Amino acid sequence: MPFNLTPDSIIFSLFLIANLALGLFSSRGITTIKEYAVGDRKFTTAVIVSTIVATWIGGHDFVDNVTEVHAQGLSYIWSVVLGDWMCIAFVGLFFSVRMGEFLGKLSIAEAMGDMFGKKVRIVTALCGFIGVAGMLAVQFNVAGKISHYAFGISQAQGVILAATIVTLYSALGGIKAVAFTDVIQLITFSITMPLIVYFLLHHTGDNASITSALSNNPSYDYKMVFDFTRPESLEVLFVFIFFAIPDFSPAIFQRVAIAQDTMQSRESFITAGTICTIIVAILCWIGVIISINAPHLASDDIIPYLLNQASIIPGFKGLILAGVMAMVMSTVDSYINSSSVLIVHDFCKSLNIRLFKDELLSTRLVAVFVGILSVLIAMREGNWIEIITFAFSFYMPLVTVPFIMAIFGFRSSGKSVLLGMAGGAIAVMCGHYFELKINPIPPAMLVNLIVLFASHYLLRQPGGWVGIKDRSPLEELARRRELARARFWKDMREFTIGKLLQRNCPSGDGLIAITGFFLMISVFSSVHHLNDNLYNFHHDFFDVIYPLTLASSAVLIGYPLW
Repeated sequence: MPFNLTPDSIIFSLFLIANLALGLFSSRGITTIKEYAVGDRKFTTAVIVSTIVATWIGGHDFVDNVTEVHAQGLSYIWSVVLGDWMCIAFVGLFFSVRMGEFLGKLSIAEAMGDMFGKKVRIVTALCGFIGVAGMLAVQFNVAGKISHYAFGISQAQGVILAATIVTLYSALGGIKAVAFTDVIQLITFSITMPLIVYFLLHHTGDNASITSALSNNPSYDYKMVFDFTRPESLEVLFVFIFFAIPDFSPAIFQRVAIAQDTMQSRESFITAGTICTIIVAILCWIGVIISINAPHLASDDIIPYLLNQASIIPGFKGLILAGVMAMVMSTVDSYINSSSVLIVHDFCKSLNIRLFKDELLSTRLVAVFVGILSVLIAMREGNWIEIITFAFSFYMPLVTVPFIMAIFGFRSSGKSVLLGMAGGAIAVMCGHYFELKINPIPPAMLVNLIVLFASHYLLRQPGGWVGIKDRSPLEELARRRELARARFWKDMREFTIGKLLQRNCPSGDGLIAITGFFLMISVFSSVHHLNDNLYNFHHDFFDVIYPLTLASSAVLIGYPLW
């Protein structure tokens, strides 16, 4: 089926070409599997933040957040937004500073193998690959739909097109290509998503109509949403727990491992957590607005409705499609890179299987195989939410629990870890078999934890709470906190208005003039949007404050003159 060349499809095509070109350009100079997996570990904090956010926010997040908020309302919003923020923030605040011994590791399976032995390394690699395969299939499925909307081609052709581009630069370029294309992709969807909100709000009405619509919608009744005696609310609570627990998937572990030190990793994840929360909140707000404008839409009609609305402005639909595809590609390339390393460096190497003499060549070819396999899975019919939940139910209950305990200083033998993994696997399979209403992953993780502790102490295994190997990052963090507290109390004791104004005064004539322009534009904007009733009621106040502010703005604008 031929492409439909329109302004939207041209914009979308240019985005794909730019990603492919930058990815291939970044692939130069890769000579070892270590450079392929973690690079030279000289990435700036901004690049690491970008690749964390781009990996975390996938194409399914756009579709899922918009459609599920439309269907579930506040229940979905609080569980996903708060859960996502807590997950990434926890990694930055509590985990990354304790992970110094894992920096530079090629994969989470290698880290687990160093602590608990070869068998645990093999199981971790297999579980990681299962989780990655599910994630990739879901992303490619979304990519197929987006390509269909852009070019008018079939969904299968769209899946193949997207998979070819991402797999090509991921297989050749490794982590460097992934990181630098993630920067472009992050910029793309960070610009696109707020534009969608602005466009939808422009066609929604004033704040009063939005408030009225939400207050009359039972899905936004907080008393009902947070009533955990209701089975529906209890189910949402387990969804929140699932989102809030750091899973340390192969790609997320890789983002920790590429940092120069634990402080850079900590800063990167805290910053990324804030950005991810804002992006997810924007996606949820899009769902809220659509639920106000078109409350009776079916789930499958929501995205086409949004694109049809955007078609009013030439090229805007193409920007939206590029933004969603950016989410897809930024997640897919990360998981292809990490999964190929899992298979070659951890699974095959542990079993003395040698695909080719050159380990780097083997990894690149396996990356291509992973892409092809994911395309085949994406072609199958099925609920993609169930696919990704099922795939990660064999990762988090098995791998995440012993790894988190190891981060906090609990070490045991490979026997206890394998028993805990078996307990988690049995628990999650029982949850799926009996079709429990709640998410089976959190209970299965608890079973793994209980079995791990019980087997360790009952079988008298070596280890226990041995602590982390390098406490210097924790000590440095404590020192910085103490200095910050001392600086705060000193500033409070020596506080004067003059010093505060002097310290926060813009430096440079040009910057002061720009500040004046900003103040003047802000005043005019607020006047334009000021409610007439509010102005009439407080006109004495506004008639004084507005002229004073405008005069002050004019003085600042003319600062270079006087």
